[in-house]
Amino acid sequence: MRSLHKRPTYALLLLLLLSLALSMGTAWFTLQPPWLGVQMVADGDKVRVVRVTPELARQIPEGAVVQRLVSATGESLSILPTDLIEEPDFFDTYPQMADFFSRQSALHDILSSPEVTIFWTDKNGFSGETKITPGQRPLADLPAAFWFQLIASFSGLLIAAWVFLLRRDDWGARMFALTGLMFPAFAVPAAIYSSRELAIPGETFRFLASLNHAGAFMFGCALMALFLTYPRKLIRPRNLLWLPIVFGVWLAADVFRWAPDQDWGSRIPPMLEMSLAIVFAVVQWRKSSAQPLDRAALRWFILSVVTGCGLFVFSIYGPGVLGFIPPLSQGYSFGFFLIMYAGIALGLRHFRLFDLDEWAYRIFLWLSGVIAVIVMDALLLYFGLSQNISLSATLLLCGGLYFPFRQWLWQRIVSKQVPTFDSLLPEISTITFTISSDEQQARWEALLRRIFDPLELKKSPVDKGVGEICEEGLGLLVPGCCKLSAYSLRYAGHGARLFSTRDAAFATSLSHLLEQVMSGRSSYDQGVAQERLRIGRDLHDNIGARLLKLIHHLRGTPNAEMARDAMKDLRTAIAALDVQPVPLLNALADWRAEAGGRCEAASCQLRWQQPEQLPELILSSRTKASLESVMRELITNALKHAIPSYIKVEIVSEASHLRMRVFNDGNIADPLTWKEGYGLRNLRGRMEELGGSLSIMLGAHEVQLSIACSLK
Repeated sequence: MRSLHKRPTYALLLLLLLSLALSMGTAWFTLQPPWLGVQMVADGDKVRVVRVTPELARQIPEGAVVQRLVSATGESLSILPTDLIEEPDFFDTYPQMADFFSRQSALHDILSSPEVTIFWTDKNGFSGETKITPGQRPLADLPAAFWFQLIASFSGLLIAAWVFLLRRDDWGARMFALTGLMFPAFAVPAAIYSSRELAIPGETFRFLASLNHAGAFMFGCALMALFLTYPRKLIRPRNLLWLPIVFGVWLAADVFRWAPDQDWGSRIPPMLEMSLAIVFAVVQWRKSSAQPLDRAALRWFILSVVTGCGLFVFSIYGPGVLGFIPPLSQGYSFGFFLIMYAGIALGLRHFRLFDLDEWAYRIFLWLSGVIAVIVMDALLLYFGLSQNISLSATLLLCGGLYFPFRQWLWQRIVSKQVPTFDSLLPEISTITFTISSDEQQARWEALLRRIFDPLELKKSPVDKGVGEICEEGLGLLVPGCCKLSAYSLRYAGHGARLFSTRDAAFATSLSHLLEQVMSGRSSYDQGVAQERLRIGRDLHDNIGARLLKLIHHLRGTPNAEMARDAMKDLRTAIAALDVQPVPLLNALADWRAEAGGRCEAASCQLRWQQPEQLPELILSSRTKASLESVMRELITNALKHAIPSYIKVEIVSEASHLRMRVFNDGNIADPLTWKEGYGLRNLRGRMEELGGSLSIMLGAHEVQLSIACSLK
């Protein structure tokens, strides 16, 4: 059988059963004090009856003011509103608390007698007395707040245990598990004494209050230790022992009443612990500046703590400030701790951290609105406005100032992160109409970098057709489109944030949009190619056939050569209409063959020089045709005007750049004296179209014409 260490499910099931057993034991213990069946509440300086059992309905009127209790042996004690408080920390001094516990013991002794007499006064001033035999308190009489505190505390324990069982070696999970243990330690005692009907033994009450304080102190220590160890270890784990040592001594000062008062004994320590936890969280935030995953987890912590504590404070102080909100029992306020537990658990488990940013900003802005309403209403009440007027003015001011500011802040912080498609249309169009596939890919990469600003961008062999979050938000898979590759991006915002599901949806839409635009361009190119093919066929079949007939007709005459040149130009033009690319080596072979034939016919020697190793470049049909026309014009000009004995052609190619030099030793004149006619202007125009240049130089015995261009 597998151990519990290897089977977290079994351990959680065992812990759940143990929690149920402890809950039942707590309920049994809470039911043990004597029970009158009369529910009383404090109403200012009076104690009123709000509910009685059906048997006592005719004996004690609801709303009656309870004066005192008298036991069967004659012991009498007046009832004070402070006897009904939920939490003994209400008192500021230890003597006041000791007097409260003493009164609890006295009241419990009276309730333990065989018969208790309640003296009361009704709303009309009539005084009466009712004799009651204390009995066993039924389970159904326990208030809902009692069960809520048990459910909340043990739920927090189970959440913390779940995280710990999944990540036993993580110090953050270990400290979180300790907070889970401490949650019931201070919530369960509070559930017992806050659910009493009237009184429990004073020593028992004091012991439960001490347990409540001990649990709260150690809960704060565990929370500080959590921020000291997660996501980075700020101190050595063994040094964490100083936390329970220091605050344990402080706890002893509170339990044994060595502290001067309740402020120093039980109120300041938890506040100090929470303040230190916030300080440690800020240190963790600064140290995780280059770790977006850690920062997102910390953001979960901050969001959950601020939300939970904010709601707790609002439930405690909101009714007193706003007036129209009904007060919330302290027992129910413990439920807000579950928000903190859920947030910290999700942060430790890295659950959907990539979607946290938008949620965090929404909740922070919502809480800011709540706080703004409370503060504004409190200020207006302080300056003397009535409750109704202050509330109306508060809503008017917040509606006119805060909500427009909130919307502006939302647009600046959240909506600004992802650009609109309208702003990207020029770049999408540029990618679509880029001829070179390599340049298209480069522009696609540049667009992704501009949108997401990743620290790492590389081609991905996996293309799922949609954008997908990976590595818990550290990575994003961007789908490919048409001939563009899919990409894997990591560390968005230059490492400052995680990718979100909105980024994934935007990447999917962007890829689909680009694919649609490129498909439209592809259809257009296909139509253009078909039209070019038709024109090329018409030129070849009609004009070409007539030129060939003319060549045969002029054979043996001086005009035959002109007809052959026209035929070559026609073939070059037809070749330019072809959409098929041509390797550079094949183009050079064609140009050399043509130049060799023409030089041989003119009794001129051709000296062709090109490297043995040339880069494997591919020329588009248009680039090949343009360069072929330029080369033909250079050879023609040399043969026609210089009448050389030789023509030398040198080919130099580096990477994607091509340079061709044409030399001749014919009748040499200074190029500065040349009159530039249509031929030279045509050559320069063709080179400018290719992004290249034409240069002419005069050497010792040669004229050099050079062309240079990029073949990208």
